[in-house]
Parts: sequence; C-alpha cells; structure tokens
Amino acid sequence: MVKADDIFLFVQVVDEGSFSRVAEKLAMTNSVVSKRISRLEQELNVQLFYRTTRKLNLTEAGHALYGKARLAKQALQDAQDTVTGYGDAVRGKIKVTVPVVSAHVILSRSIAEFCKLYPDVEIELIVTNRMVDIINDGFDLAIRTADLEDSSLIARRLIDSRWVVCASPGYIAQHGKPSHPAQLKDHQCLIYKYEGVGPDNWQFSDQETDFYVQVVGRFHANSLESIRQALLNDFGIAYLPQVLIHEDLKSGRLVPLLDDYAAKNLGVYAVYPRSRQPDKKLNLLVEHFRDAFQHKKEYFY
Repeated sequence: MVKADDIFLFVQVVDEGSFSRVAEKLAMTNSVVSKRISRLEQELNVQLFYRTTRKLNLTEAGHALYGKARLAKQALQDAQDTVTGYGDAVRGKIKVTVPVVSAHVILSRSIAEFCKLYPDVEIELIVTNRMVDIINDGFDLAIRTADLEDSSLIARRLIDSRWVVCASPGYIAQHGKPSHPAQLKDHQCLIYKYEGVGPDNWQFSDQETDFYVQVVGRFHANSLESIRQALLNDFGIAYLPQVLIHEDLKSGRLVPLLDDYAAKNLGVYAVYPRSRQPDKKLNLLVEHFRDAFQHKKEYFY
C-alpha cells in the first residue's frame, strides 16, 4: 500500500534535487531516503527517477506524480497551518516562473528585496518565456504577459503592458516612415516567434474596429532582446513591449511609429493553480510584485 509519507518524501527530494540534502534536513541516512523512494516506486510499479552520479532527473511518471503530489502536500500544510496559526508566519519555499523581460527590468531585483524583508522565505526563480505547465512542473506562482483563457488558473492583474511599433532613426532615414499599417508590407519587419509560431499578424485599431496586418520580414526570433538589437542595427521595424524599449525611446535610439493605430495591450498577471490556496507568503509576494510594477508603470504604458 502506498504511504502518503513516502509520496511527500518524494516531493521533498524533487524540490531539493538530492537524496543527501533531504536526509540531512530530516536527520535520516541516505540509505533510508533511497529505500523509501524505491519502496514507493515498487508500490506504484513505475520508475520515478533516472538516477545518475551527478543529478536526479524525473521520468515522465515522476513528473506526473510530482505535479499532483506537491499540491496535495501543500494543501495538507495549509490545513495544518490554519489550525496551528503557523499560517501567519512568513516562511517556506516559493517556486516562481517569470518572463525574461519582466525578470530583467523589475522582478529579479524585486525578489531579492522580498528575500531581505522575509529571511525565512526561500525562492526558486525560473526565468523563461516558455509557457510552463504550472501544476505538473510544480510552480507555486507564474508571472505571465498574455490574454489568459485557462479557467483552471487563478489570475491577478498586476499591470497592463502596451506594445509599440518602432524603428531606428537610421532605418527611417533609409526607408521612410509608414503612415498607415497597410504600408508595412513595403518594409522589412522583425518578427517575434513565440514558441516557434507567430505573431506575423500585427494588431491595430482605427478607433472604430480592430484589424490585423500580416507583415513579412527576413528576421524571425524567439527572443525579444534579439529583435531589439536588430532594430538598433537599423535592420527593420518591430512591434515590441514598451517596457523593453523604454530607455531606447527616451534616448531617441528608437522612434515610435503608427501610434494612432497601435492597439496591442496585454495584461501582466500573477497566476497560480485554482487548487492552491495562497498562503500569507504567496499573497505578500504577489502584492510585492504589484507594487514593483506600479512603481515603474511609465515603462509599461
């Protein structure tokens, strides 16, 4: 029969990335931890880890178990905290994923400040533009810039992010300015490919209706910073979040275009699983993030 304690031990091993670190924290021997994980694998009749001399890697079955088991472990902890009053303490681990631009401009510094304020909190930060599976990958919180549709997630809007069509003065001097989005077909456009697909249909508005223009160009990238560097090299026109190019616009290194038509605005959200009741430390971190974004709101819109 599968024991809940063994499942929770498995979650802790994944979180720590090491049998020995878990053994040290729980005052066990390595062999006891290893035997209990082996017992769990035998009871479930699956292999949970690929064991190597350097690190532990989860199997597909391990990933599936970890996502659900971590939520169950946290739900149990939340229930215990409610009874004991421990929930009023600000301590524990938060696993967070944030997009690259937000991490660079705001959130890496904000997380460091939060850890200084709350010395008993440990944060694991994963910086990626990939749309991670929050539940199965074991995240407590994700910051996402998107139009959210997933009803299995709870989302709190932190700020709005305006996008700007722009080019360098050098490109404009050589190729001129488009006065209407339809003229973009005559220009070299730099296209951001998110997870291998497109927005080569750029969103605009004529104050009455939204419309899209399909753009073309020879430079496609899955990195917004790479698009920015190409812009600064006089290579074309791009549609980028204002937060990424705020300083470039202020300095004149980049020039906004088609301001009367640009209509792309995305919300920046703090997102967590619906089944995960946010505790005090998570609520405080979300509020801390919100304050950090609002403090630099001129970067976003």
